[in-house]
Amino acid sequence: MIDCEQCPDSSCCKDVTVEIDEPDTVEDWDEIRWMVSHKNVSVYKDNEDDWVVEFKTPCAKLDDTGKCTVYDKRPDICRGHALDTCVYNGEGDTHVLRFETVEDVEKYIKENVLEDMRKEAQKDLDEIEKWNLG
Repeated sequence: MIDCEQCPDSSCCKDVTVEIDEPDTVEDWDEIRWMVSHKNVSVYKDNEDDWVVEFKTPCAKLDDTGKCTVYDKRPDICRGHALDTCVYNGEGDTHVLRFETVEDVEKYIKENVLEDMRKEAQKDLDEIEKWNLG
């Protein structure tokens, strides 16, 4: 297992990730399309089934060699980054789905989401028809 001193590229210090709710509406999917329309932004579902938006932007406190210049005073979130969650210490991919472009999102929707949304919408319409709105 490697530690931060042995890290070849400061990988975990080159992005910001924020957990988001699992998309389940048209609005949610449209928001993901919007997110990945921006440079250096991707959305993924990790291997623990969490949905995450990732902003690829290196920490301003890295020096030219990729070492932290404020290591002793680094933020708690950096201190809490466990070695067993390091991409270099894990096994397999860190994500099961990854969207980097609008096209990635739209392809996934077409192949995996659209039919379920149609069925759900039809159920709602069938339920409304039972109301006999005349």
